Amino acid sequence: QAHAMDVVTDIYFVADIRAVQNVEIRARINGYLEKIFVDEGKPVKKGQALFKINDEEYHAMLNSALADLKSAEAELKSAEIERERVRMLVQKQVVANTEMQLADAKVDIALAHIEQAKARQVAANVKLNNTVISSPFDGMIDRIPSRLGSLISEGTLLTTLSDLSAAHVYFKVSETDYLRYVKQRANSLDTLKKIDVSLVLADGSTYPSVGRIETIESEFEEGTGVLAVRARFGNPDNILRHGSTGRVKLRRLIPGAILVPQKS
Repeated sequence: QAHAMDVVTDIYFVADIRAVQNVEIRARINGYLEKIFVDEGKPVKKGQALFKINDEEYHAMLNSALADLKSAEAELKSAEIERERVRMLVQKQVVANTEMQLADAKVDIALAHIEQAKARQVAANVKLNNTVISSPFDGMIDRIPSRLGSLISEGTLLTTLSDLSAAHVYFKVSETDYLRYVKQRANSLDTLKKIDVSLVLADGSTYPSVGRIETIESEFEEGTGVLAVRARFGNPDNILRHGSTGRVKLRRLIPGAILVPQKS
């Protein structure tokens, strides 16, 4: 005999798994790839050197900038001595006051040359520092497409780095499911974000740790009527990988469900 009662059941959503951080490591300068300090699939620490691009050209640029700076400083010193000499002559009324103005202008020009030389030195230092590419955070190295001796251009992809200490799991819920959960949670969106969720992996097994909904987009997708949701799962054993898939499992209450005996 059929009868009505409240039933808790599972509902599944297709999930897209992403690392909490996943960045492309690209070259910022041109040159030949001189050293590769890491291997594919290996963990790295923040600040650890990953690659080195040949730096002879950039050392030469820095030395040239330092030489220009010394030349500009010498020019300034000469201009200041000349200005002092002209000042004495003007005081003795040997030369016109316009000579003093000219001497002041030469000092200003020398000061400008020093600023230009310092800017070139800073730029050369930056390029020289960019010959060593370091890890921006703790993570896992992906594929390395370039090999030693490869000609690297500015913007060349060297590898991808993923922080797998945790994973962001994205899934989409329909407007109906969204409204049902909100109403069951006393119309509190903050409470909805505290729901624990389970993750079913591609092989059908259940991930050992539960996750928690962190954020919900503010708008439904036009045309599909779905809302994107992000849950966070810890990943201490690095089981979850960037780009993998699965299914998010939520518990759903169906109030007043009509239960029919299986024999029927």
